[in-house]
Amino acid sequence: MAISKEKMSSLEKRTIEEYKIDSLILMENAGMAIFNEIKDKDSFTIICGCGNNGGDGLVIARHLILTGKSVEIFIIGNSKTKEFSNNLEILEKLSNNINYIKEGDYDDLIESLEVNEVCVDAIFGIGLNRNLDEIYVDVIDIINRHGNYIVSVDIPSGMDADTGEEYGNCVAANVTYAISDIKIGETLNSSVGEIKKLYIGIVRFKDE
Repeated sequence: MAISKEKMSSLEKRTIEEYKIDSLILMENAGMAIFNEIKDKDSFTIICGCGNNGGDGLVIARHLILTGKSVEIFIIGNSKTKEFSNNLEILEKLSNNINYIKEGDYDDLIESLEVNEVCVDAIFGIGLNRNLDEIYVDVIDIINRHGNYIVSVDIPSGMDADTGEEYGNCVAANVTYAISDIKIGETLNSSVGEIKKLYIGIVRFKDE
């Protein structure tokens, strides 16, 4: 059964506040779950926004690096969440291959996408509720044109989690790993590709 983003946010908030399961633990669980799904590949381009969806991407990147994979990380945006910043600090000690995307300067990203087997889309999560700035429209277009096999973290970037509508552009994923639950909007837009639900330890009960 698919759920709304309001319900998903409520379950996550209760898990953190009532059951005292730290948000960093949930992020680690999400990143590890996706890592385990894609670790058989050898080379990766991971594109992260600066929110918690991007934080999931950084966790994925860390575990791939620690298991000897070839990983290039690209970061887009400026307003970093605490969880993102914590994971970036760890990753900076493990990799010199962290790049920051600037509007109009996409050559390195294109080359990385064309060379590497897998693109991990970790730009936006279910909280997106506005039209995309031009740089995000451009980067998503580049992902769709140059990515060899595209994996989206929780939801394809650019998609509304409730309606499936697109905010100017949307990643066309080969597979989307829905964290904890499939969102309603993901059932209404084929850009999700194959969709798989992953357990990360969100507290819920059978009647929810």
